[in-house]
Amino acid sequence: MPNSTPQTIKYTELKEVGKRFFSYFLSQYKFILIVTVITSAGGLIYGKLQPSTYKATATFIVEDKSGSKGGGLSGLASQFGIDMGSLTGGGGGLFDGDNILEIMKSRKIIEGVLLSKVEDEIPQKGLTIADFYLENSPIKAALATKNISIQSLGFSKLTEDSKHTIQQDSVLYLIYSRIKKDLNVDKQNKKSTIITLDINSPNQVFSKTFVEKLLQQTSAMYIDIKTGNLSKSIAKIQGKADSLQAVLSSKGDIRNFINLSVPNEGISRDKNVSSALYGEVVKNLETMKLSLINQTPVIQVLDMPKYPLLDQRTPARYHLLIGFALGIGISLAYSLYKYTA
Repeated sequence: MPNSTPQTIKYTELKEVGKRFFSYFLSQYKFILIVTVITSAGGLIYGKLQPSTYKATATFIVEDKSGSKGGGLSGLASQFGIDMGSLTGGGGGLFDGDNILEIMKSRKIIEGVLLSKVEDEIPQKGLTIADFYLENSPIKAALATKNISIQSLGFSKLTEDSKHTIQQDSVLYLIYSRIKKDLNVDKQNKKSTIITLDINSPNQVFSKTFVEKLLQQTSAMYIDIKTGNLSKSIAKIQGKADSLQAVLSSKGDIRNFINLSVPNEGISRDKNVSSALYGEVVKNLETMKLSLINQTPVIQVLDMPKYPLLDQRTPARYHLLIGFALGIGISLAYSLYKYTA
């Protein structure tokens, strides 16, 4: 019957084997040196060839000043066919919750930013952000192969609402697609109302300018949505106030205004009613104007990017160390293979 007793190795024997292998490993110093020099140099070169990336970060809070405001104003406004609930809170749902995170990454907002001008000091004056992005992007070379120059695109003459050519739309969409991958908009945590906006790009002027313009574009859109209905309603009620004032100044016929046929002795009473109504209209009109003022600013900026932006690429020395460690690992594995062969 064969002996099934498992073989064991003593610690002293294992230690002796380790010493012999270590001595053999050191004897291969020329091979180790060549391999580690090659891998270390490769790591250093790789690190040096990595493009610089600059990250611009801004933090902000979206204010919501809408609510059930107005008191007696709601009753008065309803007489003129105006819904006060939509005046101070109109569009509020659009910016509720996480909607703002997606809105800031939407094509409409980003293309509006791309067509705005670069205001920082740069060699080429009058460039749009889209032009400036193309100057520092591989897209420029790709366009050149199709005989398309940045100047021929004419972005500086475009506005967000103007008619775009197919070529202009195609290039803008290409830029938008690339930027969206490097753009991050998120809350600092689930319970926080503070939103962080950041973007990475090879140019620190572009990164900083894009973040600033994106905040401006979003804020302008938010203000327009939140105050657009209120502004129109103020104009409507202002017209009613002017009509009442004309009646009180005897520039109109009170009977036509109230659309009633009354005897002359009733006109005095009607003017008193109109005077009281006019006073309420003016008082509430001023309230609405104050409400309009209070809608801005709706985006409270906490931090904005400042120069110089830090280069986000991994320092080349770390790639050098990784290459050195890789060289030692390869040498050790090869030496172990040769020793046991």
